[in-house]
Amino acid sequence: MRIPLQISQNCVVASIQVDLDTSVIHQFRADLLQLLESSNATAVILDVSGVVVMDLLEFEAIKETIDMARLMGARSILAGLQPGVVSSLVELDADLDGLEAALNLDDAFQRVADYRATSAGVDQRKQGT
Repeated sequence: MRIPLQISQNCVVASIQVDLDTSVIHQFRADLLQLLESSNATAVILDVSGVVVMDLLEFEAIKETIDMARLMGARSILAGLQPGVVSSLVELDADLDGLEAALNLDDAFQRVADYRATSAGVDQRKQGT
């Protein structure tokens, strides 16, 4: 089973709607990193709106994947976390540091656009000095 990936607005969008066992996670990582390399996408949006249960091991695997994408130069955003998943992760004392989350895909794309606009302004100021 594979997690579908697509490119939109220079972002890799992953729609995670399946149970995350070890083989699915390994295949997802390989597919994601390959697509990042071949597309030169600058952001990753992980749509987890279809995930209603996530244990600590699954969350840590997603976080490791986000770290890998960051090492390749891509900013990652988790989109659509369900209230029950958020509650469970907090109760399980999951390490949430460094994660960026959005309520939905629209919000995630807006965050990417805002970040790019801010980064472009900073780059222009550096070039002007």
